Amino acid sequence: MKIVILADIHANVTALNAVLADLETIGKADSIAILGDLVNYGPRPNETIEIIRSVKANIMVNLWGNHEYSIFGGSLDKFATDRGRATLRYTNSILSYESRLYLDKQMNHSGFQECDIDGKKFLFIHGNLDDPYWGKLGIDAMNDEHFARFDYVISAHSHVSHYVEQFFPSDNAAYRNKKRTVFINPGSVGQPRNHNIYAQYGILDTQSGNYERRCVWYDVTEEQKSFSDAVDVFYKERLAFGI
Repeated sequence: MKIVILADIHANVTALNAVLADLETIGKADSIAILGDLVNYGPRPNETIEIIRSVKANIMVNLWGNHEYSIFGGSLDKFATDRGRATLRYTNSILSYESRLYLDKQMNHSGFQECDIDGKKFLFIHGNLDDPYWGKLGIDAMNDEHFARFDYVISAHSHVSHYVEQFFPSDNAAYRNKKRTVFINPGSVGQPRNHNIYAQYGILDTQSGNYERRCVWYDVTEEQKSFSDAVDVFYKERLAFGI
């Protein structure tokens, strides 16, 4: 199975359309996994949700991120800045009834999903085990033996891509008493923070294990034109730097 992994779109319509156009050039994907944060920061949440609703491929994972969680009553205290809280309130004010219905009824509220694919055990999660919405799964957290039971841990939230193979102790002589867990973060479609302004996503072949990180050019300037003055200029300007 080939799984397209999308995360942290953040209402960036131009970036999302560029990613979907890129997918058309690659060929058929079996399924799509969406790891949360469709909305907020970007200016067009309703249009973003409408595009996702129109996608023909099977969406096998569709998680809430911390922004969906916050839209539906989660505490705003964990936002690092007042501008983040203000932007969330603005997004909440412009969300249509249809968009709210999609976020509420078509997405997984838990922030994580476990499943078996091609005989391998997967954990899809927006954040981390300690906090599926707000926790960050960085390099320092990957030695947690709670992850050892998974073959793949696919996370989001940091907006920084990674691919790491971690080996845990295991009572399995055939594999030299080691158990491999692969950690993947595809990066962010709509608001990268790894100093790369391109829209970023991933494609995983679950049979071969081949993973491809894709970085797709999109017209940042055109997307910036769609921002409202009601949204702090920071969220518009950061797109040009990947920060």
